[in-house]
Amino acid sequence: MKKVLLWLLIISMVAMFVLTGFTEVIAQEKERNELAQKYKNAEPGEKFLIGHITFHLSQEYAMMVYQADEQACKQLGLEFVGALASSDEEWITTTESMIAAGAKAIILNCPSVAVMPELARICNENNVFLLTHFGYTGEMFPGDLGPRWVVDNTPLSDEQTYLPLMLLFEKMKQNGKTKVLIHQASKVAATVSTVYINLGVFQAWKEYPEMQLLGHQYGEWNYEGGRKAAEASLAMRTDYEGFWGANDSQTMGGLRALEDRGLMIGPYTASRDMELTTAQAILDKNFIVSAGFAVPYFGGRMVPMAYDMCVGAWYPLPDEMIQAGRIDCYGYPGEIEQLAKDSGVINNPSFKIGPTEENMNKILKQMKATPPEYPFDFRLASISKCKELGLTFDKHAGGDLTLGQNDYYFPAMTKKFGSIDALRKHVTVLFKYFLDTSWADTWAEAEAYAKQFPPELKLEPNWE
Repeated sequence: MKKVLLWLLIISMVAMFVLTGFTEVIAQEKERNELAQKYKNAEPGEKFLIGHITFHLSQEYAMMVYQADEQACKQLGLEFVGALASSDEEWITTTESMIAAGAKAIILNCPSVAVMPELARICNENNVFLLTHFGYTGEMFPGDLGPRWVVDNTPLSDEQTYLPLMLLFEKMKQNGKTKVLIHQASKVAATVSTVYINLGVFQAWKEYPEMQLLGHQYGEWNYEGGRKAAEASLAMRTDYEGFWGANDSQTMGGLRALEDRGLMIGPYTASRDMELTTAQAILDKNFIVSAGFAVPYFGGRMVPMAYDMCVGAWYPLPDEMIQAGRIDCYGYPGEIEQLAKDSGVINNPSFKIGPTEENMNKILKQMKATPPEYPFDFRLASISKCKELGLTFDKHAGGDLTLGQNDYYFPAMTKKFGSIDALRKHVTVLFKYFLDTSWADTWAEAEAYAKQFPPELKLEPNWE
C-alpha cells in the first residue's frame, strides 16, 4: 500500500511540474501574440519595403549579408533597398529616407552605437521595426529603447574565437612555436564583437599559458585595415610564428602584408567568419581554420523574422531579443580532426566541424555569382509566409545541414546566463576589461590582470 501511495505521489508531482510548465508556455505565447498584434504595421501577404544599411561592403561577411537580405526579400515577395552608411549622419539620414520610401522594417549591419538611440526614436515614431547585427553594448540592449528595436543577431564571438584558437595553439605547441601575432577587431565598429573575441582569446590562452600574444593592433574588420595592422606589428618586431586575426577579411589582409615581408606563417594562421577567400587558403594549406556562423543564413533569416514582426505573426519576448548564430569550424580535412582531438576541444559541446570544400563550392562561391543564389528558401523561416503558402516551417530555411548548422539560439536562455539580466551584466563587464588586450603579452601578465575580474564575468568556455 505504501508503494502505491508513493507512486501516486510521484505521478502527481510530475503531473504538477508538467502542468506548470505547460501553463507558463501558454501564458508566454499569449503575451507574445498580444505584443505582435499591438505592434504590427502590415498585413499578411502585403508587399512592402525592407531596408538594409551596412557599415561597408569591403568585407566578404558584409557583402554576403547584404546579398542574402536581397535574396530573402525577393523570395518573400518584398521590396528591397540597400545602402551604405559611413558616418553617424548617414546612418540617420539613410534611415529617414528608407522610412520615407515606405520601409516597414530596416536591418542594420554593424550600426554606429552612438546613434542607435536616435535611430530607435525615429523608428518608434514611425512604427517601423529595427533589427541589428552587432548593435548592442552593455549599456544598451534591444528592448531598452522602445518597442521597435527588439532583435539583435550577433554570434557569441568568444565561442567563435575559443574553438579555432585552441587548434592554432595546439599546432604551434606541437611544433615548438610560441610567438603569436594577435590582431584585434575595432574600438569603433561592432565593438560588442571585439570584446567577445578578446574574451575568447583569454579563454584559449589559459589552456596554453606558454604562448606569447603580441602585436594587439586593430584591423578594423577589412582587408586594408588588416594590412595596415600587420605593417604596424612588423614595425615592432618580425619574429612572429603564428597569427590570429579577429575576422577573415582583416586576417587575409594581414597575412598578405606579412608574406610581402617574407614571413610565411599561413600554415599557423586562424580566424573567424568562414569567408570565400579564407576557405580557398585553407584548402591550399595556407590557413589552419576559420570558425563560421553560416553568414548567408545568418543575414538572410532576419528578413523572414522582420516580416513576421511586421504582419503580427511573431514578436520576441525579452530573453529572445539577443540572438546568436551556431558555430562550425572549417579546416583542412584530416588536420582539423587531429588537432581537435589533441587539444581536447573536440569534447566541447560547441565544437562542430563543417566540410570546407563542399561549403565553399555550394555556398560561398555564390558571393561572386550574378545574381547570387544562396541555397536557402527564406520563406520557410517565416511563420506567416508558411501559413499563407501552405509550406512547412523550417528554422534552417531549407539549408543543407551537412554543410553547416544553419541555426541560432538565445544566449539569455542558456545555462551559462539563465536570464537577460545576467547576460547584460556580463557584457557590461566585458566592455570594461576586454575592449583592448594590450595589457598582456604573457600569461603571467594576463593572470595578474584577471585578478580584478568581478563574478559577473563568465570566463568558462562553455556556451550551453
